[in-house]
This record gives sequence, C-alpha cells and structure tokens, in this order.
Amino acid sequence: MEITEVTLGIPVVELARSREWYERLLGFAPELEPVAGMAEFRVAGAWLQLMEVRAPRPGGAFRIGVRNLETESGRLRAGGFEPTEIETIPGIIRFLQLKDPDGNAVSLYELLPRTSPKSGP
Repeated sequence: MEITEVTLGIPVVELARSREWYERLLGFAPELEPVAGMAEFRVAGAWLQLMEVRAPRPGGAFRIGVRNLETESGRLRAGGFEPTEIETIPGIIRFLQLKDPDGNAVSLYELLPRTSPKSGP
C-alpha cells in the first residue's frame, strides 16, 4: 500500500455551528468546501472533514499533537472552551480532552521524551 494522504471524517448535525467551533479551535478556516454539507481543514498533512448528517452520531474522535500543552490549555480556556485537566501517562504522553458541539471527542496531546529501560541488575 502506498499511502498518499489521510482524511478523518467527523459527523456533525449543523455544519455552520461545527465549522465555527473547529475554526476557533484550530485558529484557521477550512481549506475546502467541496460540496454542500462538507468542510475540510488541512491539519498537519492530513485532512479533517466535517460531514453534515441528519441525526447526531457522536463517536468520531480527533486528536491533535501540540508542542506545549499548558499553552494550548490556556488558549482554549481563554477562548471559551472547557477542556479537562491535563492527564499524564509518565514517560509516554500528556493530554486533555473536550467535546465538539455534537459530542465527538477532541483531544490535544504532547508526547513526552521516551525513557530507555535500564539494563542489567
């Protein structure tokens, strides 16, 4: 398989409301709106595709890697978002979570430096 791109589809009930929410979250507008009921954001080499559906189907998930989780947490709170407190899995990852207007999970994470297991007695 030769993969050329990745697209993550998120179901939303009201595209205009969700588009505005993701614009505020990401800090930029969608790059494409190819057909009615769809908006596509180019995010770090991948595509985030909001797809308007008739009935809510929360269950989508979108995870965003960042350099400084504290800075982004503060930016989110200042922007009116309500992220969870930062959680840490030592030696692996730190993350926070929030929900989009349709209940889809959105997480921001920061990878931690990997620690090498000690060898020998």
